[in-house]
Amino acid sequence: MYRLSRSILLRFEPQFYSTYAAFDCTRVETCFYQRWQFDVLDYLARKPSDVQDMAAELDTDVDQLKDFLVSQVRSGFVIEASEDEAFLPVYVPPRPDPDTFRGFPSPFLSAPSTADIFLTRACNLKCSHCFARGGRPLPNELSFQEWTSTLDQLGKMGVLQVRVNGGEPFMHREIYDILHHLKNMRFRKLILTNGTMLNEKAVDTLVECGVTPTISLDGPTARIHDDFRGATGAFERTLRALKLLRDKGVIYGINTCVHSENIGKIEDMIQLAVKFGAARIGVLGLAEVGRLAVTKKNMISGPERVLLALSLLRLARKYRGKIEIAETLVSHEPPLKTLGAFTCSIDSDGSVYPANRVLGDARFRVGSLREASVRDVWFSRNWVPFRKGLNKIKGLGTEEVWGEL
Repeated sequence: MYRLSRSILLRFEPQFYSTYAAFDCTRVETCFYQRWQFDVLDYLARKPSDVQDMAAELDTDVDQLKDFLVSQVRSGFVIEASEDEAFLPVYVPPRPDPDTFRGFPSPFLSAPSTADIFLTRACNLKCSHCFARGGRPLPNELSFQEWTSTLDQLGKMGVLQVRVNGGEPFMHREIYDILHHLKNMRFRKLILTNGTMLNEKAVDTLVECGVTPTISLDGPTARIHDDFRGATGAFERTLRALKLLRDKGVIYGINTCVHSENIGKIEDMIQLAVKFGAARIGVLGLAEVGRLAVTKKNMISGPERVLLALSLLRLARKYRGKIEIAETLVSHEPPLKTLGAFTCSIDSDGSVYPANRVLGDARFRVGSLREASVRDVWFSRNWVPFRKGLNKIKGLGTEEVWGEL
């Protein structure tokens, strides 16, 4: 008897050469399939079955089906189960009608690969580079009920990954209730935090709810990090969080923004991340958007970016097996040709944008979740200006999930 693993999400994308794929939201792995193979997984999502019954119902060759199921059990996408084992059907998002995409100038996914949600603009730091202009909460932020409805809609659409952002997400009054609501959601769950508010309760809740933290750390010393983050003592509080995560054996990542004060100390940052047990360090470039468009503080030059990119190739080889080094050295301006095909960003007031780096910019606002559902906004004609080209997708944070498909 076979059944589909409950961590698997099935996606059919008619716009992308009729792509059939399955995504494991726990292990962050993806496989592509032929139509008949996808139909087998789709069948097993709804009811467990043995080979003979499946072959008869799906009109599939028995030997071919056996070989396929063996390969899927080996990969962990399919599970062998006893007949008396309790079974809960796996929700499968409806396959989109190809006609739904008519009228758009270029292909886009039936649901975002990654949805970034910004729970609140409230933040306890004053970072000079903040694209979300974190500090005070917006006066009309979504309620807990509106956020849970949004998360449920994203799950039903088949979103692969949701990233919880701020401001500082742990400044939200109902953050623990939101994390518990995420617990049984079938997409990859991450939270981006400055780490200064992480304590044992917060870390234990993240582990219980299956939410992976990414911590912001922008310098190997207190002087560099605190100056960049605009708050004395932030470095020490963040290091305490890293130590707590390491001591509890939590898998987590670090994001480092490259700026003029730390560009010569990136290897020091990597060594610090290794010391505190991080699984990954993301090396991010600064873009002149949000608060940085005004301050223009700590910017690096084009030639410095090139030299850093070459240096990171060497460092990735040097630290292979110790930590994953991910590079996203974005350009100074929002990449207008790549917006809206793979991602969406939902601000704390329910406004929807095609990417994080245009958050709050009225020119890029495509709708509001107080006026329409996530799906209706995603298929809204307001996206047309942002779906005119898919030739470059780097820099919008889509690589972690859809880049693996």
